[in-house]
Amino acid sequence: MAGGGGGDSEYDVNINLTALLDILTNLLFFLMVGFMSSKASMELDGGMQLPTSTAQLEPKKAVQVTVARKELRVEKEVIAQLRDGKVVAAKSQEGKIDPLLQRLQIIRKEKNATGPEADILFVLCDKDTPYGLLRRVMMTAAEAGYPKFRMAVLMQ
Repeated sequence: MAGGGGGDSEYDVNINLTALLDILTNLLFFLMVGFMSSKASMELDGGMQLPTSTAQLEPKKAVQVTVARKELRVEKEVIAQLRDGKVVAAKSQEGKIDPLLQRLQIIRKEKNATGPEADILFVLCDKDTPYGLLRRVMMTAAEAGYPKFRMAVLMQ
């Protein structure tokens, strides 16, 4: 009878389960160590230097806003030019940055995410970014529905 699991085969196969379990345990160990040591990777502009920190927590994925020396980006899309720590040729009222506000509102509608991680913004900025500009970016983001921030830093 074809395909059956009959017992009259001419070969007896014995599997050494101890060796197999040793191999699987080693594999599991190396995968766990590799996962724990993985870092979040991000692209930085040329000349951009992140501040350093002694924080040990790994960053989680969120909407990324980059405040470079010459431009403001949301998810790698340039939305405004910067010069001397100020937004160039962009309408702004009461300290808000209109192109940033509009882009973040569009992203929020597209993602339509809910939960504790839905309203968090990941901010990358040069360590020499003026506080006034960073404050305007954070204020605009909060109005667009992102009141919580995670700042990118280099771990020491």
